[in-house]
Amino acid sequence: MKNVYIHSVTGKLDDSFVGVKIKNDRIDFYYPETYDLTSDEASLKSFRNDVLSILKTISIAKSFDASKAKISTTLAKQDSFAMLSYLWITNDFLKNGYYVNREKVIKTNQRGKIDWKRTMRNQPIISNGNIIYNNVIVQVRNDMDNILVDIHKICVKNSIDIIGWLFNLNSKMIETKPFNETLKKKYMRILKMEIDKTFDDYKKTRLTHMLRVIAGMSDNISDDEFVYGVDTYHDIYEKMVDSIFGNQKDLREFYPKASWYIRDVYRKEPSSELRPDSILIKDKTAYILDSKYYRFGTTGNSNDLPETTSIQKQITYGEYLKNNFKGRIDSVRNAFILPYNMNNNKFNTNELIHYIGFSKAEWKRNEEDHERVYAFLVDMKHIINHWNKCNHQDDVDNLIFQIEEAVSKQGIV
Repeated sequence: MKNVYIHSVTGKLDDSFVGVKIKNDRIDFYYPETYDLTSDEASLKSFRNDVLSILKTISIAKSFDASKAKISTTLAKQDSFAMLSYLWITNDFLKNGYYVNREKVIKTNQRGKIDWKRTMRNQPIISNGNIIYNNVIVQVRNDMDNILVDIHKICVKNSIDIIGWLFNLNSKMIETKPFNETLKKKYMRILKMEIDKTFDDYKKTRLTHMLRVIAGMSDNISDDEFVYGVDTYHDIYEKMVDSIFGNQKDLREFYPKASWYIRDVYRKEPSSELRPDSILIKDKTAYILDSKYYRFGTTGNSNDLPETTSIQKQITYGEYLKNNFKGRIDSVRNAFILPYNMNNNKFNTNELIHYIGFSKAEWKRNEEDHERVYAFLVDMKHIINHWNKCNHQDDVDNLIFQIEEAVSKQGIV
């Protein structure tokens, strides 16, 4: 993998891009500093899996609104961008080669390879001791196949141009026809027609990925530069933590709200809402989790811990839940979730989840269970590799155990 440069990203304002940038023959890959990246060239497969895992998380940004992280790309239409399809097309090409239509086209009384099994199902004619089949069934090659092969080659070449460096592939030996916007429209129309009429699931999947790749191509995009990533990774980190630990999918009912009452016009106006990152409810205990993509897991510096405003927000969330969900929630726990590298850190630990301490407001009596905010480090590689899995029960149980153990110590660090 020559000309591949890897960069550990701190998340600071001028060092926050996570993703890949390709210009000419140089490839730059940027990853979160708390991710335990395999950088040994002898471990190409492990390195590839790490890169793919991080790149797949970028797609989470598609669900964000305009105020949050967006995917940075050189492509004209962001919603047509197809990184995951590039990966699928490349993997499929390595396993299965170029496009081959597995669906047979059956016709009657035409030239082609005779399908004797189907033909002999028909009633034959007996003439002078000879058996004659009036309707001969033949298998013929679909006229569309040649076009689909051409489209597939374009998709393979384009995919390898962008992601082939992870597989030590080079697209220079793949010959394709010139591509332009007119052909793009034609190819997209053909692919949509083929998707609609096929009953082969594998073929439908392949055609769908081909369509996404073609949709993301343009004849006026520079071949020398490619960018895929996000300018800030915090919101993606927040989504991943919520996917693993949160079990309340609609958080709107838990938003503390305020209103303005305007003098003279007697008008009530809603103020902005406070929005917790994740809420986990189990056995009438609510765990309010705030994901902080901060550097404490790397630096061990107290300046990289959540600030007072974040602590106050957590206390406010706790008060709101305790006062407004009586009967449903009996107790509240507050916690910050920060990333770290369990295999390389300043804390002399290799725990998946590591408790680091708690915070409290000096203006509070701290007599209520929600007035202490406990802080935990969670291995970043585990978060990135597991956020999209189906079952997170072990992780949830581990976090609850750690929180309850910290609560029982009542501030003993």
